[in-house]
Amino acid sequence: MERQPRSTSELVTELGQTAAELYESLDVARQLEEHPYRTLALAAGVGYVLGGGLFTPLTASIVRLGMRAAVLPMVQHAITGIAEAAEEMQQHGH
Repeated sequence: MERQPRSTSELVTELGQTAAELYESLDVARQLEEHPYRTLALAAGVGYVLGGGLFTPLTASIVRLGMRAAVLPMVQHAITGIAEAAEEMQQHGH
């Protein structure tokens, strides 16, 4: 059984229906009222990805910056732990 290709208008109609169902299921109006900044940030992120921004130099830069921001506290914690251990050893005369 071969499927007939759908027309552009059929695809647009189906996409609109799917978007409406998603809007209703997520209760966007309530989310926007209760968490406006989070909802807007999520919408901006989804728009960025759907707009083709996922594999761009800007995204790579943001990911690198995020990795640095995530790793820096761990490195600082490790250095602090090493310094405290060295200080403790020095105080105990080892």
